[in-house]
Amino acid sequence: MRDEAFIREKYEALPDAERWQYALISLKIKRFRTFNRIYGREAGDALIEKVYEIVAGWLGEGEYIAHIRVDYFNVLLRFPREFNPILDKIIELNACIRDMDDPRFHGRVFCGFGIYPLEAGVDFYTAQYNADVARTECPEREFRNSHMEVYGVTVEDKDARYYDLIDIIKPALERGDFKLYLQPKVDLRTGEVHSAEALMRWIDPVRGMLNLGDFLPMLEETGLIGDVDGYLFEQVCKSINRWREVYGKKIQISVNLSAALFNFRDFFKVYRGVHKRYGTPTECIEFEVLESIVLNEVERVRHVVNELKDYGFTSALDDFGSGYSSYSVLTSAEIHTLKIDRSLFRHEEDERERIIIRHIIQTARELGMRTVAEGVETQGYVDYLRSLGCDYIQGYVFYKPMPVDEFEERFVRGDEKVHFEH
Repeated sequence: MRDEAFIREKYEALPDAERWQYALISLKIKRFRTFNRIYGREAGDALIEKVYEIVAGWLGEGEYIAHIRVDYFNVLLRFPREFNPILDKIIELNACIRDMDDPRFHGRVFCGFGIYPLEAGVDFYTAQYNADVARTECPEREFRNSHMEVYGVTVEDKDARYYDLIDIIKPALERGDFKLYLQPKVDLRTGEVHSAEALMRWIDPVRGMLNLGDFLPMLEETGLIGDVDGYLFEQVCKSINRWREVYGKKIQISVNLSAALFNFRDFFKVYRGVHKRYGTPTECIEFEVLESIVLNEVERVRHVVNELKDYGFTSALDDFGSGYSSYSVLTSAEIHTLKIDRSLFRHEEDERERIIIRHIIQTARELGMRTVAEGVETQGYVDYLRSLGCDYIQGYVFYKPMPVDEFEERFVRGDEKVHFEH
């Protein structure tokens, strides 16, 4: 069997102009140690040789395989730059291994495949690492007999992205690339806007506005969300103070509590420090707790809500009705506001949906809680929610999130309001 030095030599012999025609495959036999333990070392060695023989016989001209160690192989394969053809090719290779004609192994051998499409200027060991990442980071590797991922298409190296993020997050904060956006909450009795939810937008000077879903999970996993949340809270306090001083108006802003920070005992220290520095009226700030956090965390939620209340802040339960059981937290924590999840405002003519909305609002009213309907996009829902006595709507039917200076111009300085009769 050829070794790593052989396939590295073939890899390095490829001209840059031809690299894009190939992929390096990380191939590993799944559950090999179990097979070895049950059938013995001799059978395991025979299986390694058999897999090598099958793959080598399946490869075409200019394609190569090497046995790297134990149950692990590298394959240098011609690679069509379309997902479906390469998927078909790997499925075919996997079937050849699984359905081998040796009765000792037939139907018992499954593999994991990591595919790295080659790029000019990438050395062998980086390509090998990327292929390994694609194989090992497959989310379904534990649930399927065989699995495959394509690096850069279905999976990427999160660790490398984390290092990049750490390098750019501090300068981005210093430049002010993170912007405070506000989505107004419309009072369903008066049409006025005296409150809003604080949202974060990352506007890079080169790449423009970045997709929140691309970087928020990494901020949370690396712990950098604390720096960003602290910065955002500071902008909230500054804005509230400015509106009081310049216009004599109190606007309440709700701030989301990050799920990543929620379980840190000292998480509130950051917010407390910022608040003491600015002296913003506590009644102008509300903290939102995601409904997904409260699942199995009722006691922790009760403690946090009480801590916020003792300090003078109010609290809201966000995304209520999104699929978790939250009623237990309503009986054990003094939540002030219930935000009804947008998933309950998708089927306007569904009577069952209307019944659920009606009972949520009735429950909140009897518990002395305000209600905010999130994600509302149609006039029909506006009319229905007003008839039920819902307090606020936060949705595209009225306003999208907007920069803080636009919010100030329209609602603080300009007293813009919604006229329901129109």
